[in-house]
This record gives sequence, structure tokens and C-alpha cells, in this order.
Amino acid sequence: MAKFSRLTVLLFSGKKRVFIVKHYYCQFFVILFLLLGIFIFWESIPALGAELTVNSNPPGARIWLDGIDTGQTTPHTFRNIEEGTRRLELRKPPKYRNEKRKVTVKSGVNKVEIAIPETSLYYMWLSLPALLLGTLMTLFLTVVAVFNGILIGTFAGVARVIHNKVINMLSGIYVDFIRGTPLLVQIFMIHFGLPPVLGLLFNNGQPIPLNPFISALSALSINSGAYVAEIIRAGIQSIDRGQMEAARSLGMTYRQAMRYVILPQALKRVIPPLGNEFIAMLKDSSLVSVIGMEELVRKAQIIITRTYRPTETWLEVALLFLVMTIPFTRIVARLERRLKVDD
Repeated sequence: MAKFSRLTVLLFSGKKRVFIVKHYYCQFFVILFLLLGIFIFWESIPALGAELTVNSNPPGARIWLDGIDTGQTTPHTFRNIEEGTRRLELRKPPKYRNEKRKVTVKSGVNKVEIAIPETSLYYMWLSLPALLLGTLMTLFLTVVAVFNGILIGTFAGVARVIHNKVINMLSGIYVDFIRGTPLLVQIFMIHFGLPPVLGLLFNNGQPIPLNPFISALSALSINSGAYVAEIIRAGIQSIDRGQMEAARSLGMTYRQAMRYVILPQALKRVIPPLGNEFIAMLKDSSLVSVIGMEELVRKAQIIITRTYRPTETWLEVALLFLVMTIPFTRIVARLERRLKVDD
């Protein structure tokens, strides 16, 4: 202590300076004890709980935590909650499903965002407008294709029964080739195989791309024409030969007899089979989706790539096809009863 005092006296001459040095030491110890007291007080305060922010897409879902209705809707932040694994449930009836998650809450800020899917019926309702547009395109393709097919098939069917070997052979090749190859292959041949051929003929070897609508309509029309040709051929051959002989005996030429006597009777008999051809073409038109034609099936594929819900989408597509085919099936059955010819 004496050494300390002497050192103080050596460093600071005079009583006043010695007092100032002692005063600084007192302030230092006071501040040190004050900081120590603050630290002990801070450590004695209980730690605050974690923070959990819950959000949903879409927002406005009711939040249930550990099976208890919190009375809050998303987005909401829970403060001072216990750490650990919590059971989180979001409810937004009646259009959306209940979503359950196990959330691990840690100290600090925790954020959870949950996508709430629509219920199946509500999802199908939301998808209906886009699918209806595809349905209209499917109907349009079918009607135009069958109409073109009737025109093509009528000429091809008549060519199958006339007494001209060249024409008969050409129509037979057309019918056998189209009926003997899949419609899908025919669509590929027209959409992908025809552009290089057109390029060689009209564009110095550069392929001429085809619009999917043109390719789809051409393939469906050509395919339908082959099947209609067989229907027309069968209808013509179902007419008794005496009708032709009677017409020829009245002075009609072969062409006149076919036009005014045979074909009117044959068309009456082939109307029900043509109705069945329309129904078959309505379903087969779904194959044009492979070339990007946005009809009903293609619309469904686009929707699935966005929503990842194939079950409800394909079920809705099947129901739409069913709604389209059932009325035509009933109409065809009624025509068969009314146009039935007694043997």
C-alpha cells in the first residue's frame, strides 16, 4: 500500500492530484459493479418463445394449431409460442381442402407457407371453361371431317361398284390403305411427312410447315372418307338388282339409274351407319392432340401441366365426351327404328 501511495505521489504531485486519481478508481469500480448487476438481471429474465408466421395460397384460411381453433386466418404471426413440433391445419371450406402439416418450431423467426388445393368439384368447375372451348373445337373438327368424309366416301363408294377396273382399283387401294393403317400414323404422315414433299415441289427443297388445324382436318377427313366409302358401297349393294334393271328398261343410262333410283334408296339405308361413323370420329378426333391441335384432350393436357391433378381432369374429359356422344347415340338409334326397311 505504501508502494502504491509513493507511486501515486511520484506520478502526481500535490494532494489535489492524488484525490483525482482515487476518484477515477472509484468510478471504475462503480461502473464495473453496475455492468455486472445488469448482466445478472438480464440472465435472470426468462427467455421469450419463438415466432411463427403462417401464410397460405390462397389466403384467408382458418388456422388450427395442435387441434385447437386459434380464431385467426392466414396470413398471421404467432408470437411467444413454445418450440418443438406443432400440428398445423388450415381450413377454408367449402371450396378448398383441409391441409395438415407438422411444423418444427425453432427459436427465432419461423415462416410456413402452404398451398391449399381446391376440392375436386370446385377444381372441375374452374377447369370447365377451358375444356368447353376444347369441346367446341372437337365438335367442329368432327362435323367438318364427317361432312368431307361423306363427300369423299360417296365418290369412293360408287367407284367401288361401277364397272370400271381402273377406277375400281384406285378406290380399292385408297380404302384398303386408310382402313388398314392407324389414324395416328396418318396424322403423322400428313403433318410431318407431307411438308418435305411440298418443299421439294414448291419451295426448292425447303419443307413447308403445315398448320396443325389443316393437318388435323385433312387426316380426319381422309380417314372418315374411307369408312364412309365402305358404308356407301354396302348400301348400294343392298339394293336389289331388279331396281337397276327396271331403271335401265325404262331407258335410263347407268349413271341416271344410279343417281335417281339406286343412290336415294341406298342413302336412306346408310344414314344410321353414318351416325355411328360420326360418333366414332368424335372420339377418334382426340388423336390430333399429338400435333398440338388444341381440342378437348390437348386442353386437358395443358391444364394438367399447370395443376398436376390428372385424376379430376381426365374424369371431366371423359364426362364431356360422354355428354357429346349419348345424344348422338340416341338419335342414331331412333333413326334406325324409323328408317328400318323390312326384308
